[in-house]
Amino acid sequence: MLSSARHAALRLQGRAAGVLLLGLVAGCQGATQDAVSIESPAERQARRDAARVLKPQETIGGGPVRIGMITGLMSGAGAKQGERDVRDGAILAVDELGGGQLSLTIENTDGSPQQVIEAANRLSGEGVKLVAVSAEVPAGTVSDALRAKDDPVLILHGDAAKRADGSFSFASDYIDSALEGAAYASGAGRKRLVALLPADASASERQRLDRGLAAYDIRPVLTTAAPFSSDASLKDKLKDIDAVLLVNAGEGEMGALSVLRSNGYLAPNALIIGSSRWPAAVYGRPELAQSHLCLFGPESGSRMTASFRQRYERSANLEAAYGFDVIALAAGLVRTHGENGINKQNLLSPNGFLGAAAAFRFQPDGSVKRTCAIYQIAGGKLNLADPAPRSF
Repeated sequence: MLSSARHAALRLQGRAAGVLLLGLVAGCQGATQDAVSIESPAERQARRDAARVLKPQETIGGGPVRIGMITGLMSGAGAKQGERDVRDGAILAVDELGGGQLSLTIENTDGSPQQVIEAANRLSGEGVKLVAVSAEVPAGTVSDALRAKDDPVLILHGDAAKRADGSFSFASDYIDSALEGAAYASGAGRKRLVALLPADASASERQRLDRGLAAYDIRPVLTTAAPFSSDASLKDKLKDIDAVLLVNAGEGEMGALSVLRSNGYLAPNALIIGSSRWPAAVYGRPELAQSHLCLFGPESGSRMTASFRQRYERSANLEAAYGFDVIALAAGLVRTHGENGINKQNLLSPNGFLGAAAAFRFQPDGSVKRTCAIYQIAGGKLNLADPAPRSF
């Protein structure tokens, strides 16, 4: 049974049982207030209007440990919803987890390198201990502008190539999702895997996938960009394939999957593994029924998601969880190590951290690893098959 193989997958990935930072665990899971405040319609509308107003600089909380955030929300194209979600998640976490120790200064820029540099300079002058960046700017823009070069910089957009040396990726993308899904399949005993990359995958994405599979001791029978045609030389090589990593689900990838099936290359119980790049529109395709996806995000029904919905009257998504977890991370480090506990050494704790978006830990190269929930597609919908592990 696939769900029972999760522990094997964890062992395969080299995850050692460890105790997460208690401050962060307690903060993320237990700080949300259960009581629901009662407000009049006029008060509710005033709160909604205030929440929509963006200012170039915002400060939330009054604690001695200062955290900085740089967004691109003042761009002429209007507020980007993903960045607003990050901001709102962070503000919520300061109120619920700050404990009087944290203050958050948000610099809302137009996303240009010049404004981001100016924002970083201001934050440096305020003595921030950590800076989170959701604005998409060239690598090193923020790190170079900070006077305190040792202050950690967390990059919240998904392009790992835009992370400068010394900074930390905080977002996980579809390559990360594909790797965790492949590890899940391998842990379930599916060793003969074909990896189908999208035709537009960059060289760096291909390299990340290859390195990640090797790190999990997964050796694909074939790794290729879709579509590909049947070839006589592949007949023996592709016999009894028991897992297909379908990184994307476009027409090229679907055609490649059809080739594998029509030529009898797939074992009867072959497992189809997808990634977070799959659009929801493909969930109803009959050839993808029973496929499995590794997806990052906040746990539905958790205290964080309930609190976010109560405050902002919309569902918490992955970006909101990222914003929340930046503050949860800072709060946990301060509770565990004191006011000077936010530093690169402590960020590299091998035990990792537990947040709204499951467990995560930073690698020595600044990349991030996250645990994810496994979903199975049935009836055109995602069904939770295995919750995200809460430790490494």
